[in-house]
Amino acid sequence: MRIVIVEDEAPIREGLGKILKKINPGYELAGSAADGIAGLKLVEQVLPDLLIMDIRMPDMDGLTMLRKLRNENVDCKVIVLTAYSDFNYAKQAIELGIEYYLLKPIKIPELKHALKQVEDSLAEQRQKDQSMTLDHIFRSGIMGQFETDGQLDHILYEKYGFHWTDTLYLFVIRLGKAYDDKLVLLSDLLKDIGSHSSYFSSHVMENESRRAVTVVVYRTLEEKQVESYFAKSVVPMLMANLGDKGIYGWGKSDGLMGIAEAYRQIWVRMEWNLSGMDKGMICKEDTEGILTYPYKYPMDIDTQVKNALLRHDKKEFERCLREFCRLSRAEIYHPLEIKDGCIRFTWAVLNTAKEFAGKGEELSVQKILQTVMDAVSWEEIMEALWQVFEQMLPQDSQEGPPVGIMVQRTQNMIQEYYNQGISLEMIARKLNVSEEYLSSQFKKETGSSFTETLRRYKIDKVKKLLLESGLKLNQIAVMAGYTDPKYMSKVFKEEVGMLPAEYRKTFK
Repeated sequence: MRIVIVEDEAPIREGLGKILKKINPGYELAGSAADGIAGLKLVEQVLPDLLIMDIRMPDMDGLTMLRKLRNENVDCKVIVLTAYSDFNYAKQAIELGIEYYLLKPIKIPELKHALKQVEDSLAEQRQKDQSMTLDHIFRSGIMGQFETDGQLDHILYEKYGFHWTDTLYLFVIRLGKAYDDKLVLLSDLLKDIGSHSSYFSSHVMENESRRAVTVVVYRTLEEKQVESYFAKSVVPMLMANLGDKGIYGWGKSDGLMGIAEAYRQIWVRMEWNLSGMDKGMICKEDTEGILTYPYKYPMDIDTQVKNALLRHDKKEFERCLREFCRLSRAEIYHPLEIKDGCIRFTWAVLNTAKEFAGKGEELSVQKILQTVMDAVSWEEIMEALWQVFEQMLPQDSQEGPPVGIMVQRTQNMIQEYYNQGISLEMIARKLNVSEEYLSSQFKKETGSSFTETLRRYKIDKVKKLLLESGLKLNQIAVMAGYTDPKYMSKVFKEEVGMLPAEYRKTFK
């Protein structure tokens, strides 16, 4: 809280400054003055949150100073400190909108109470001011949290020129991967459009979670004129600047109470992008009465993608994704049917990862499925499926050749049981194969022996713990599966070329 003191007696002025700091070190004394003229200039200059003032002062008294400030719409809070208990003074001060009228000598508990009330009042005012911004109003509406009353409608009209029941339009641009790179450019273009329009007003809002930008159009003169302007002028201009990075949706809301449903419907309609709908602004009229073919799930690709996943064949996996996308757009299918197919396809990939690679717990199954269910572009779906593929790759050989299921399971067991004394013999017994055969196949398919792989994996864990924790070496040894910290240090130096302590000192 920024405070200005206007008081003609220097000892009181200085003493009050010290008292304020003791009451709350966070208070900022923005300045002080000894008379009304100097006080008026000071308050006009610094615009404090709170003015603490005396009434009787030379050159210009406190009430005259305050009256001039109010005429200039300077709306700071005011506490009057005076030695005079004259009713007329108090009445005039109250009429000028002061918070407290305190008599000298100052009583600290009374001053504390007055300051606390001023702080609470300022906090309430800031919250109210924030709730009255267009951004807060429109975001609350989209989230379904908008509540109205007569006072709010009056403020909306006085401040922004529209009523809460007036028709609103929503223009949504989904950027996806290009969000970080294109956001500033897009926001500038959209704000420029709104500032130069004479027949509507607009407010631009960013939505990072959706990787999208929403424009709320209000105070419109004619619905078709506005929609046509966005479809024929705004969208082509944005496409010229953004390339093919955006998906564009348009919707209408009958007032603020309907904005949440209008926003939801836009995203539903934008799913038609999955059907191969021509690029442009997707409106309600564009998606009504479209004749669609029955969607047939491509079983062959389902099988092929599972095999590619098991072999860790990146090229084949990518080919399967592209082919699934192509087949899902071969005819005009309803987006709901395409989405069901995508979820089925995703589920098949996730089940393969869980059943054969032991990755069920590492993969965020719910998040991946939710991404697919919410997707309005093939880019989002492909990205989610690539997460599954990348997380199935063993850490030791993400860029290496594909390995078979037996070796893959061995790698998974190394990652899961590396610190529990896992051995080649134990894994061979679990997989029902001979130790010699497993050792031979592991070396053949990965290029490293089982012992080398286990040793390297454990050292990688030691490195991570050295850099990301403050644990002692004996604690790190236990966590990495070594019974003797000295032996761990010996192995670490052989692998890395320096002792663990040196490594931590060098790279942390």
